[in-house]
Amino acid sequence: MLRRDFLRISFAGVMVAPLYACMPKDHDHEMADHLMEHAAKSLKDWAAAFPQHLDLRPLPRIQNQVEWPNFQSQFDIAPTSAQLTYDLQSELWLYDGKLAPVIEVEEGGQVEVRVRNQLNQPTTIHWHGVKVPADQDGGPHEVIPPQGEHLYRFRVPEGNAGLHWFHPHAHGYLAEQIARSLAGVLWVKPKDDPIPQEIRSYLMMVTDLRLDVEGHVDAHSHLDWMNGREGDILLVNGLRNPMLEVAPGATFRLRLINACAGRYLRLQLQEHDFHLIGTDGGYLEQPVLMSELLLVPGQRCDLLVRATTESHKNFALQNLPYDRDWMGEEPEHYRRTENLMLLRTQNLAVEAEIRLPEYLTQIPEMQNPSVYRTLTLSEEMGSDALLSAGHEMADHGGHPPLVKPHENMRFMINGQTYQPGRVMFEGQVGQVEEWEIFNQSHMDHPFHIHGTQFQVVALQEDGQSWSAPAYRAWQDTVNLQPKQRLKLRVVFEQPGEWMFHCHIIEHEELGMMSSIRVV
Repeated sequence: MLRRDFLRISFAGVMVAPLYACMPKDHDHEMADHLMEHAAKSLKDWAAAFPQHLDLRPLPRIQNQVEWPNFQSQFDIAPTSAQLTYDLQSELWLYDGKLAPVIEVEEGGQVEVRVRNQLNQPTTIHWHGVKVPADQDGGPHEVIPPQGEHLYRFRVPEGNAGLHWFHPHAHGYLAEQIARSLAGVLWVKPKDDPIPQEIRSYLMMVTDLRLDVEGHVDAHSHLDWMNGREGDILLVNGLRNPMLEVAPGATFRLRLINACAGRYLRLQLQEHDFHLIGTDGGYLEQPVLMSELLLVPGQRCDLLVRATTESHKNFALQNLPYDRDWMGEEPEHYRRTENLMLLRTQNLAVEAEIRLPEYLTQIPEMQNPSVYRTLTLSEEMGSDALLSAGHEMADHGGHPPLVKPHENMRFMINGQTYQPGRVMFEGQVGQVEEWEIFNQSHMDHPFHIHGTQFQVVALQEDGQSWSAPAYRAWQDTVNLQPKQRLKLRVVFEQPGEWMFHCHIIEHEELGMMSSIRVV
């Protein structure tokens, strides 16, 4: 899925080009010097220092203080010294002092979480994928101040089972908080699970990290703000390329969350196909056989795998290159195949295949929309915004400010950047709405809606005929390639103000976000 890489024109009519192409001739060498100086000061091959093929470790649990199926706890959001390698400690910002912690609850269960913000900036907890009341959603309009506390209390509706997650959503601070590893898993289990219990399940949160030469979380670069940050250290459950041993012929599930700020995951399992059995909103009606799957920032997937029947066989879960139309100098990893995890079959007897029921669930088709809306995703970026990158880095000693992007860089919905208090749409509880979304920009954007799940009902590739998706699914995040249109249908079940935005964190911060008020 590599697309051509040449100059493009944004919808605003401003030239968008690789960084070097926008430089006046007399700035070429000066700019190159600035970029090299920044790279020398900020980068080190820390990825090579991370050991590989350690056993995949289970994600840590946040302790539940009440009886199942409910969940209650309290914890801090705080800077934490994390042991990243045998000889490297770095300060990350974590929930409950844990990297990618898990909250487990059953659909219909009550969740009560009291959090204390020990950061020096405001934050929130957004419950991504869960149909919570609007005042519990943790959006940017209800922040927890530094040293403040907040009690989140909500009941997870029945039918909302799935692999969800939580992360901050304080506008203007979000990019730094995600870069410093604030993310966790909200695992909502179904009351009646159609998947046989003997099928093992492995939770996997995929994150990335970039450190400076001293081992601290590196500052955002200008290219991070333009493209969405991609760290050079790709991690699964906090480990680089861990190992999972399974019996020959074993049937198991890989349940993944893409918690990266901007990195796309084009997943492939060497010498194996897999079945997609679940997406953001839970199970599909029937398993879908695949050889690869694109998992964009914010999305989740539930993959059913049957391992080879050969013993002592190695095969890797890989991230294949995906060109989302990067602007400027590409990261070294950008066009490389990366190994997420090594799988190895043991010297054991071959396990018999475990078959699934023919149908996993029912997903009723959403029909007869009563409201139609159109949304256009666009960007505005002049050559002066690109030119400023070198000077900005020089002015800050090679480290650009983390939350001060250039004012000439804007990402928009319907020609507007996000402003707190400004609502784009008005809607009503229970109405079926159809949104036609057009990506008028030159790069991919993953589109996310809060407080609900939607169905994609039609897609159009660059002016061609509309087509139906390959399968019906509940989603809360969907990717749009450049010049692609899609139609989705959505129902808001609870009143309040609900955000929708690009889930590339830096694009969201630079304005590609708005809201709908539902009454």
